[in-house]
Amino acid sequence: MTEEEKRRQEEARRRRIRKAKRRKKLIWRRRILIGCMVLVLLLIFGLIFSIRSCQQRAVETKAEAKAKKEALAKEREEEKRIQEEHTLHMVAVGDHFYHSTVIEDGQQESGEWNYDYIYQHVKEQIETADLAVVNQETPIVSSHDDTSGYPTFGMPKEGGQALADLGFDVITMATNHSYDKGKEGILESLAFWNSQEAPPTVLGIHGSAEDQQADRVQIVEKKAFKIAMMNYTTLINVGTPIPAEESYVVDLYDEETVKEDVEKAKAEADLVIVFLHTGVEDENETDEATKERIAYLAELGVDVVIGTHPHVIRPFGTVDRPDGKQMLVYYSLGNFVSGQQEISQLLEGMADITFVKNPDTGEIVIETCSMEPLIMHYESGQQGYAVYPLEQYTEELAAKHGVHQKTEETFDLESIQAYFEPYLKEQQFGTIE
Repeated sequence: MTEEEKRRQEEARRRRIRKAKRRKKLIWRRRILIGCMVLVLLLIFGLIFSIRSCQQRAVETKAEAKAKKEALAKEREEEKRIQEEHTLHMVAVGDHFYHSTVIEDGQQESGEWNYDYIYQHVKEQIETADLAVVNQETPIVSSHDDTSGYPTFGMPKEGGQALADLGFDVITMATNHSYDKGKEGILESLAFWNSQEAPPTVLGIHGSAEDQQADRVQIVEKKAFKIAMMNYTTLINVGTPIPAEESYVVDLYDEETVKEDVEKAKAEADLVIVFLHTGVEDENETDEATKERIAYLAELGVDVVIGTHPHVIRPFGTVDRPDGKQMLVYYSLGNFVSGQQEISQLLEGMADITFVKNPDTGEIVIETCSMEPLIMHYESGQQGYAVYPLEQYTEELAAKHGVHQKTEETFDLESIQAYFEPYLKEQQFGTIE
């Protein structure tokens, strides 16, 4: 082989080696590129997975947060419902009776009789209470011909309808005027209340001896509360005595009867409330006979006593019971609606009590209690009757009050507020049961 051939052969060999090296390098580059691409893809896929995982976790977290928020809201709503169900707001007003001037005031030119206007300023307070009570002093008669004022009263049914439309839940009717229209007046009153779409609980009067025995103690169930209520009068007017054979028509105060009723009430209810028609008329100071009756009710373990009959307001507060607890007493709320003429007979009160019951133990406390001042307003000639809360009464109204024609005593906002001042202190005390 010549040198030239050897040289060519060597060059060819070197070219093959160089070519092989370039191919090998290219392969490695391709492998690296592919590896990088795979790595980038893995990173991209990883990033996508991470993002999706974060999004999923965010969705789950948001859903969990929403679920927790909804559960918490439900829990709070349930707590609020339970608290509301175990809180009872009760109001009570005093003697409701129409003198002739009130009866005439509601007679319209059209020939219709209507008394709704008298109550428009206290309507909201009555309607919004869980339990509202009024003392209907006199019988309600079905015929306008039987209506009458002092001294033997008969209220027109439109006056009773005004009370029913206000939303009074309990009507007390054991008073000294209960028998003013005889047994017929009792029966007409009961028939009127029973004719209502939602008949109220009527206390203190009965159509038969059997009814009296069954209904003398009434259990009123409201929210989570069972309240036993009784109503007694300590007197009947001399001019309208009840015959012995009809003694069942009105619940008269008698210690043995009351004891029997309270024992029954305490066995069947959470609270025991007695509405007692008692006292000396037109005296703000509590008389001794009433104090003795109140002491007896405390001895029996009554929880609340609300007094009527004096036609003027008296103090309210607590009386110690022998069992170490306390009894709340409103000695008199005065009038609610009347045509009376003395200043003290026109300044009246609304009992306002809030009971709270522990849902676990059944323990009941009186959270707050007060006497809200009311004013029986009318103008010259005893017309334009209306009941006003003190907070809505103005100096202008006081100046126009018809009482100025009956007395020279001062009657303005300052004197009215001074009169009420001793009775406005809110009372608070502890456990009832």
